[in-house]
Amino acid sequence: MKKYSADELFKIAYSHLQKKDYEKSAGLFEKLVKNHPDNLSILRNLAHCYAHLKEFEKTENCLRKIINIKPDEPFVYQILASTLKDQDKLEDAISVVDEGLKKNLINEKWEIQKNLFFPKIPFNKEEIKKYRQKIEKEIEKILNVNFQKKLDYDKDQIIVPPHVDLSYSDWDNLDLNKRNVQAFKKLYKVLNQETRANEVIEGKIRIGIISEFFTDHTIGKLYKNLIFSLDRTKFETFIFHSQKTHPGNIFNEFKEKEKEGVLKNEILPVKLSEKINVIKYFELDIIFYPDIGMSIEFYYLALIRLAKYQITTFGHPETTGSKSIDYYLISKNCVNDNTQKHYSEKLLLIEHLPMIYSKPVCKKKLSENVLKRKNIYSCPQTLFKLHPDFDQIIFDILHKDRKAIVYFIKDKNKVWYKKLINRLSGSEKYDSNRIIFLDPLNYHDYLLHLGKASVLLDPIYYGAGNSFFESMLFGTPSVTLPTEHIKSRLVLGAYKQMEIKDPPIAENIPNYVDLAVNYANRDDIGELKSKYRKAAEEKLFDTKKAGLEFNKVILDLFNLN
Repeated sequence: MKKYSADELFKIAYSHLQKKDYEKSAGLFEKLVKNHPDNLSILRNLAHCYAHLKEFEKTENCLRKIINIKPDEPFVYQILASTLKDQDKLEDAISVVDEGLKKNLINEKWEIQKNLFFPKIPFNKEEIKKYRQKIEKEIEKILNVNFQKKLDYDKDQIIVPPHVDLSYSDWDNLDLNKRNVQAFKKLYKVLNQETRANEVIEGKIRIGIISEFFTDHTIGKLYKNLIFSLDRTKFETFIFHSQKTHPGNIFNEFKEKEKEGVLKNEILPVKLSEKINVIKYFELDIIFYPDIGMSIEFYYLALIRLAKYQITTFGHPETTGSKSIDYYLISKNCVNDNTQKHYSEKLLLIEHLPMIYSKPVCKKKLSENVLKRKNIYSCPQTLFKLHPDFDQIIFDILHKDRKAIVYFIKDKNKVWYKKLINRLSGSEKYDSNRIIFLDPLNYHDYLLHLGKASVLLDPIYYGAGNSFFESMLFGTPSVTLPTEHIKSRLVLGAYKQMEIKDPPIAENIPNYVDLAVNYANRDDIGELKSKYRKAAEEKLFDTKKAGLEFNKVILDLFNLN
């Protein structure tokens, strides 16, 4: 095998980096750094590779080596701060920010950003309160009449809003989200411009639908068929994607629909000012944002009124607090008499969940014996949905059902897993033999896992959505505890749509534990799964009526029905 000189190996590694083959590039730079541990060029490129691979600990170690060698290295402080935040090491991140600000080596936006951090896996409720208060204090500071700082979004001064992270708790976020919007509008001048289409509709309604995730992603699964259901004789449909939208089968479906004349795709530019100009060019009558908050760039875009009506739905099931979003589209089955008071948007109610969800397809089957197994509990959710109050539910289930095994699924990089294990193991009730964390599963094994469980545990305060719909391929029941917020009521809404009689809907936490244990020990669990599965096939999957309702509710806004 040919031996390369260090210079030659560097060039090969760098060429892989340019091709975005970060794994190969990192492997070669790792070889180089063994012999040249203080070479800044090698360390910079290696850190770049690790960051793209989301190898957070390795990125952090590499960046700290760079600082040790060259304390005034440009940009390294903000990259390190971001990396620490990605690991939920918030206090460490704040220390790095403070050092960078002191040395004038970090973007001034971080002076604000550091006070808007919120833990993905809080250790306890007191920590949640502490960080909320810090956010509230920073927002009040910005809104103070004497606060004069302005930021330029298009010059890399983008603040990551706390909108999504704040959602995963039992606090009501309406007032705080409203004030967040006011603060961002004060910080960024560009957010205060507004435009709208003509009041009178001439010809078809021009509808723009905006998301970064119209690809192989939950949002793509939930909404693609709903979008494709729009009546071409009444709507001109424009789909706006991000430069960050990944390739995928669902993204290809959108491209095929363009060839068929169903819609037009547009990939928006990076700069916010340019995005705004593109949207204005299309003179839209209505804009539909399926998931405000999950994409930072489209969160900010949604704070600007660019159409007569602007609506959102449960892609991220939290109120925006923004006056620019008029309606929140949701099934009447997901609300109660008090739900509206938690939303700045007017609830736009239809009979069905606003989706036409394709029945999942699994390459493998499960035997009846597997489907009938008892005592298998699973919470297959993203780990940052697990509020500290949920820990006691798990411990109580284990205490009440001595045969119980509870399963979770690790995150890919084990960041949230490590923090959650640390939190759980702080209790004497933690039993590592009965609380099992599985490695990440491929899609088909994930579906099988949902079917193997006797019962699924819906997280409290922020519950399941897509995973519940997927679980109905096998009909595994989910225990749920709805609050007045839609983010905890999607499973309830799905049960109502499926017309399930007496589903496991808890009234409080003790009742949740009782229901979970009772369902996991039912002798008729196999028959129950069959019943749920049949109901889903008839009333949850491929609900074409939801498409008709979607068309009608938009036409009704314009009095065109």
